[in-house]
Amino acid sequence: MNLFEMYKEGGPYMHIILLLAVVMLSVVVIKLEQMIRRKRLDMKLLDLILLSGSVALAVGLLSQIIGITEALEAIRIAGDISPKLIMAGAIISFYGPIFGFFIFIFSMVFYFVLKEIIKTKR
Repeated sequence: MNLFEMYKEGGPYMHIILLLAVVMLSVVVIKLEQMIRRKRLDMKLLDLILLSGSVALAVGLLSQIIGITEALEAIRIAGDISPKLIMAGAIISFYGPIFGFFIFIFSMVFYFVLKEIIKTKR
């Protein structure tokens, strides 16, 4: 399964996680542009990088909790369900948190690298 298929199967919360990733990357590009072209070394907007990564992680975990809760309710109503079907749903429920963790890790790396660059150049 490729990344695009995982994104599609992950549900509507994947759009929110992707939007947070775009915000994080946009702020990184803005900060790099300020540092390289304008020689402006301030900490403004830097916390937004870490915040967007943290919220992406939280949204990913929330999407998994909501998905598993809905699945358990459907299993309760249906009664007898194939274990293969349950495992397939359990695997899909991890897509949101996985994407959230990746965004969180990248945001932490970008945040601390940019922060250290700004500190050393001041």
